Amino acid sequence: MRRATAADPYRQVIARLTQRGVRYVVIGMAGINYYASTPAETFATLDYDLFLEPTLSNVGKAVRALQALGLTLGTSDGALRPEELAAVVRDQRTLVATTPDGHMVELLLKISGFPFSELARDAATVTVRGVPIKVGRLTKLLASKRLAGRPKDRQFLHRYAASLQETAAAPPRKLKRAP
Repeated sequence: MRRATAADPYRQVIARLTQRGVRYVVIGMAGINYYASTPAETFATLDYDLFLEPTLSNVGKAVRALQALGLTLGTSDGALRPEELAAVVRDQRTLVATTPDGHMVELLLKISGFPFSELARDAATVTVRGVPIKVGRLTKLLASKRLAGRPKDRQFLHRYAASLQETAAAPPRKLKRAP
């Protein structure tokens, strides 16, 4: 009997963004999970965080790519209307894209501690079933969590400090430097 494999909605999102030339870096827990050596070292997360280059052109490409995949986009104020996009980019507001199955992709235009150019400069690339995925360096992802100072980030950093220090000191095993 052949085992069924579940589709990875995030892999499909990344593939489409890459095809469209969108400049992004995976961040947050989703990014940290790419540094895990085994599935047991990954952390549960309810979304997939992407840091987009915060230009109208780049964000517009991302929005169109995700809409073409059937994702619904919105902001904290509700559904994204096309005439709002310039203001969203200007104000560097977060967009949330939701798949028909309810998976969430957060499109961040700013993060704590780093401009996009600095995070993208030394991003690593991991290939998942033929799809290259740009991931922020672990040291920067952890620093951003420290700088954000949210209670959930402080709890995460405290609980996993020993494990993360060992992982941060080691070079990523599965990742290659982005060109």
